[in-house]
Amino acid sequence: MALRWRCIVVISILIGYGIVQGKLHIGVPEGTSTSDFNEGNPKLLTQQIRAYWKCYENVRTRPVPGAAGDKIDDDELFCPATFDGWGCWDATAAGKEAEIQCPSVGNSSRKVKKKCSKKGYWEVNEITLEEKVDYRECNINVSAGDPDLLFQVIGELIYLENTPYADPNTAEAFENCLDTVLSAPKPDLGSELYCPRTFDSWGCWNDTAAGKTAYIPCPHFIMGFLPERSAHKECNPDGTWYRHPVTNRTWSNYTTCVDKEDLTFRQRIINIHISGYSTSVIALLISLGIFFYFRSVQCTRITIHKHLFMSFIINNIMWIIWYTEVLSKPSVLFSNYPSCQILHVLVHYFLVSNYFWMFCEGLYLHTILIVAFVSEDKLLKYFYMIGWGIPLIIIITYASVRGSFPEDTTLCWMEEGKFSLIISGPVCLSLLLNFIFLVNIVRVLVTKLRAVNSPDTHQTRKAVRATLILIPLLGLHYVVTPFRPEKKSTGEVVYETVSAIVTSFQGLGVALLFCFFNGEVIALVRKKWHQALLMRGRRMSYAATTVSGTERSCNGKTVPAAKKLLALV
Repeated sequence: MALRWRCIVVISILIGYGIVQGKLHIGVPEGTSTSDFNEGNPKLLTQQIRAYWKCYENVRTRPVPGAAGDKIDDDELFCPATFDGWGCWDATAAGKEAEIQCPSVGNSSRKVKKKCSKKGYWEVNEITLEEKVDYRECNINVSAGDPDLLFQVIGELIYLENTPYADPNTAEAFENCLDTVLSAPKPDLGSELYCPRTFDSWGCWNDTAAGKTAYIPCPHFIMGFLPERSAHKECNPDGTWYRHPVTNRTWSNYTTCVDKEDLTFRQRIINIHISGYSTSVIALLISLGIFFYFRSVQCTRITIHKHLFMSFIINNIMWIIWYTEVLSKPSVLFSNYPSCQILHVLVHYFLVSNYFWMFCEGLYLHTILIVAFVSEDKLLKYFYMIGWGIPLIIIITYASVRGSFPEDTTLCWMEEGKFSLIISGPVCLSLLLNFIFLVNIVRVLVTKLRAVNSPDTHQTRKAVRATLILIPLLGLHYVVTPFRPEKKSTGEVVYETVSAIVTSFQGLGVALLFCFFNGEVIALVRKKWHQALLMRGRRMSYAATTVSGTERSCNGKTVPAAKKLLALV
């Protein structure tokens, strides 16, 4: 029987190239040409295609050169790694004999051999040009299958960027395609041209007559796609699938699957996040510079502010990278590079650290109110462990547990897995404790105000002001968006917009309230400005040293707790 694809494979082997997927070549075992089998065996074909991908994965993990007749270490010829429809043969040195266990479809307790010639090519039958390997030792009749259909299907699949088993959703779609389309008997079209069945990592395409267009439902597992819509793939008049003019690769049109309105909305939300995080980073950097520059404001409270601001800055920068380099690039998401997985872990470490430094702010304010005498230096050591150490333990636990489950490590870990509670649990606990701290802090503040016999309206104004100031510092503004509405609902638009603004601009709010609008900081900046004008006017380079001693100290140990709190409001 004349087999077009088999002939192509044999000729390719003779010229030393072969059909290559990575480092894997396709071979034809001796005895295949005797087949007069016309009806495909779906079960056998399915097993062979699965075996091909298993072979590819095994060979791909080894440092094997990719073309027959090449040399290892510049002096040793070898035969390339090969799949022949039955066995998986690793690269073998020229003149050596390879031996493998019989495939599982036969007697797997036995072994079969194949010889690599001294020229670095698998030995072939001079008449049939098929590779010399006798699978009869395995009780396998190689003519029992449908090699034409097998090589046709593999010939289409070899151009996939990744194996269909690289992602759980893709693997499920491929297995379904394998059972329903790829392993089905060939169509009886006579001499009519047609494009062969294939799988493109997202969709399963059946044999399609030349000049026609194939349609399939949009994949449900692709974010932003509408499953009720259809994707299409064009079959050219010459019986080949349409190739994209830019990539020169077969191309399926999934653009009709995209919910453009939703895509525009999601992009707008991303832009809000990027703008907010960028603005916050700038404001926080300036604030941090002010805190480091003015020595007179150095105290425990400001030290905690510094670490909180640093956690904000790093976290915001990480989110900017995530939005610009991962979320905005679907190719990165689907490739699931280790770098983007590491970025996910880093983003969430600094996110948790940010929450825990907000918790440290609340714990500090609460402690100086409740405890009469406290060593603030000792407190700082505990805060360092809480703010940077505990989040590290949480993230290491999260990454280790989630990383051990492949189904939860796809799409750069973007989707919330079942182990997200490892992160969200401690974060929610820190917010709950901060809420308790806030209630008690306001209670104590009102008590202090009443003790000085201030008017009720003044007490209320002070309490409200303290509450509003402490909310962003303690992260309690997140209670504005406690529950996510259903997708596609009107509430989702409001939720996502408010959440993006509140989350991304929190750093700006904290910088404004605790640095730019801080009376002590304003006084110091104004004083420094006047000193600069004075130095310029008098042309005196050492003028600053004569006035530096008048700056007020911010020694947390000498200022009563109530005064510290009242200073905030």
